[in-house]
Amino acid sequence: MTTTRILAAFFILVIPSIAQSETCDGTTHDTAVCLLGVFKKVDAELNVVYQRSLKVARDPYTPQDFQNLKDAERKWIAYRDAACKAERGLWGLGTGASAAHSICLIRITRERIAALKEAYLMEE
Repeated sequence: MTTTRILAAFFILVIPSIAQSETCDGTTHDTAVCLLGVFKKVDAELNVVYQRSLKVARDPYTPQDFQNLKDAERKWIAYRDAACKAERGLWGLGTGASAAHSICLIRITRERIAALKEAYLMEE
């Protein structure tokens, strides 16, 4: 097999499985469980980025800068939870409420990761 054919076979066989593993579909229950798993991964990433940001805020910045980040994170968590509760409420008692809540948590958490990286870790 030529290199081109090997690469083509790789993309045909591997890429769909990666995309499929990142796509939450199926029954409402399956989707909710999958989205919760995605959120847990994103939340774990946030925790890593936050801990790295705390280290940066601790040195060479002031103790107040360190405390400001801790305070901001606590307030951000309250904001995220309230915002996603509000979005979930748009679904009433509908079966999509759980998925809407998880999607909101994922979206806002990814935004926070990007913001921390930009402000404290100088990453895009």
